[in-house]
This record gives sequence, structure tokens and C-alpha cells, in this order.
Amino acid sequence: MALIYLSFPTRVYYWDGITFAQTIEDATRLNASLVHPNHLIYNFAGYIFYKLLHTLGADVRALTALQILNSLLSAACAGVLFSILIDTLRSRYLSVCLTLLFAFSATWWKFSTDADAYIPSVLFLLISFYLVLPNHKSTPWPVALTFFISMSFHQLAVFMWPVLALGIFLQDDSLSKSRRVVKMAYFTALSAVLIVATYAYLFYLAAPTFDIVRLLRWASSYSPDADTSFNFWSNLQYTLRGQVRLFFGGRFNLLKGLINPFVILLIACLVMAVVLLLFDTFRNLGRLREIRELKLEARQKNVLVLSVLWTVVYVVFLFFWLPQNTFYRLFYLPALIVALGIGLSAIRDNFGQQRRLATFVIVVALANFLFLIYPFSHVPHTNPTPQTANSYISGSNSPHQTPDPTIHSTPAH
Repeated sequence: MALIYLSFPTRVYYWDGITFAQTIEDATRLNASLVHPNHLIYNFAGYIFYKLLHTLGADVRALTALQILNSLLSAACAGVLFSILIDTLRSRYLSVCLTLLFAFSATWWKFSTDADAYIPSVLFLLISFYLVLPNHKSTPWPVALTFFISMSFHQLAVFMWPVLALGIFLQDDSLSKSRRVVKMAYFTALSAVLIVATYAYLFYLAAPTFDIVRLLRWASSYSPDADTSFNFWSNLQYTLRGQVRLFFGGRFNLLKGLINPFVILLIACLVMAVVLLLFDTFRNLGRLREIRELKLEARQKNVLVLSVLWTVVYVVFLFFWLPQNTFYRLFYLPALIVALGIGLSAIRDNFGQQRRLATFVIVVALANFLFLIYPFSHVPHTNPTPQTANSYISGSNSPHQTPDPTIHSTPAH
């Protein structure tokens, strides 16, 4: 997976990534200049990796280093998700197909080849979710630690708290309810202490002051030009469109000037895969009537509840907060994949969908590669502006978040 990502890095950069890279190159050492309120440790991690590559003899810019880092971490995300799926579904076939669907979905693939804080944050969310799977019976502190790291990469990870707390509660039904509530409280308290202490310490390094009002304003800062107005129908359209753009992105005209035998061959493969998928689907429509009661194991029911809660929490929040930004939906993409896997696992004995699932994954991967990833890995004369490029997968320009101007840090999401 990492090899594919590394082979086609985007040349249409997420503009926050350029800001991150510039901050890293301007830093003379690990110091307060790398602190950002919305991504406490991202610039620190990027700086360390950037210097490591230079130590190993790779003379690359910080932007390229961040792209390499994301590609490697994204492959790790796929590995953790596969572990979650195989543990839940007990099907190697479904787990492989769904992991590939996740890895080659449009928005995830694009941001895996770019410089951004979403990928590392989601990685530690996935690790946290793995730790609270039924029957693992882990103690709360490792979950709190990985959850804290995820929040330190991106603030939006905070909305995973109810999912992880419920996961801890459901994890070990051999304990009394009171003991499980205590474990939830321990997880919550430890997570809060870690993140609050880290915010206070890094704020002091950057300010330096312990002014609580300024700390709160700094931690919750966002761009004043971010469009946070609410319109129900507009937000609903953005929300529905965002679900589609998570999986499919790009445009046909992006291939203009890039047609070659390799592309023609892939287009032919895509057409054949689409035809096969449609033919196989219509031929088996009658078998839908064979589906009766869906049977789920107890542990699968628990994971489904957690996945649905994970999705609902983020969908509800993003319905009101910048719903046009599809890239924020990366935080619950794994939940959609897990829920889909549980559904397919429940009906697979009644409705033979194995070949269709594999074909669908091939269609998604080829379409996204041809109409998004491959064009974005080149810089043709028709190369779109970064704002327009972001709209192909996100639906809008990405607003910066502005921290306290008296603190040395860079604006970003």
C-alpha cells in the first residue's frame, strides 16, 4: 500500500500542508515555533521525520518529507483497520476487500499522498478503537494514551470520546456495571489530564503565560473567514455529497493531456469492470428475496453499535460545522467501512456477493486513480489551482484556522 502511495504523490498540494512544511523548514530546532493549537504535535513529528531523512542522506524538502510520512502512516492505518476487520468479521476475504476499499477511496487516497494532519490522527483513533474491541479486555490507560496522541495531531479526534468510553463499558461484560463505569471514568479522566496538561505546557512555551482566557481562546481558535453559517438544506446537500466524495472523486477532464497507452489500458480495464459489475448485479437482483433475518454474533453487535455511534457523532457535528469540507469526514470513514463489513458478513451466506464486492473495489480504485490520483501526480498545463483541486474532493476551499496572533504558530486546520 505504501509503495502505491509513494509512487504517485500529489502535485496539487493541500495548502495547509505547505504552511506546515514552511514552518518546519524555518525552525532551527525543536522549539515553540512548531506549536500549533489545533495540531499540537504534528509539526514536531514532521520536523523529526524531516531531519531523520536528511540524516539518512535524503536531500528533500519538508513538504516531500511530510508526504512520505503520510504515505507510510496511511499504510499503517490500513494494517490496523485490517486487524479490526479480521477480528470482527472472521473473514479474510471481506477484510482484504474492505481494507482496499478504504485505502483506495478518493479522499483518503488523495490525503495519504499529501501533507496533512488527518492521516496520523486517524491512525491513533484506529489503534484506540482496536484496543476497545470486545473481548480484548485492555486497561483504560493505553486507550487514553492513543486517544490523547490522536487529539494532539488534530482536535477533531475529540469526538471519538463517547465511542471509546462506550467501548470500554461494553468490552468486558464479566465485570459489574459499576466497575465498568469506573473504567470509563478512569479513561475519561486520564485523557483529560493528558490533553489539558499538554495544552497548558505548550501554550506556556509559545506565549509564555498561564492566562486561562488566552489559553482557551488559543485552543479553540479558527479562521474568522470560515463560513460557519447554517442553512438546513444547503448543509444537507453538502452532507450527502460528502458521503459520495469520500469514495469517489476527481473529474474526467483532468486526464486531458495525459493520455498514453498505460492510461488507455486502465480505462479499458475500468470499462470492463463496470460492465461486469452491472451485469452481475442485475442478474442477481432476484436473489435479494433470499435475504431473511440477518444473524450477528454478540461481539459483532457491539462493534456495530460502536461503529454507528462513531459515524453519527461525526455526521451530526459536521452537519453544522463546515459540512462542505469532505476531508473532515476522514475521521469516520473507518467506521463506515467496519459497519459495511458487518452488514456484508451478516448476509454473505444468503446473498453470494463475493465477486461483486471485489469488482466494486476494483472499479473504485481504477476510477479514483484515473480521474484523481494520476492527474494530481502530474503538473500539466491544465493543472488546477489548489483551491479548485480541493473542491474536487472536498466541495469547498479549505479555511485556515488562526491562532492567537501573539503566539508563534502557523494557521491551519
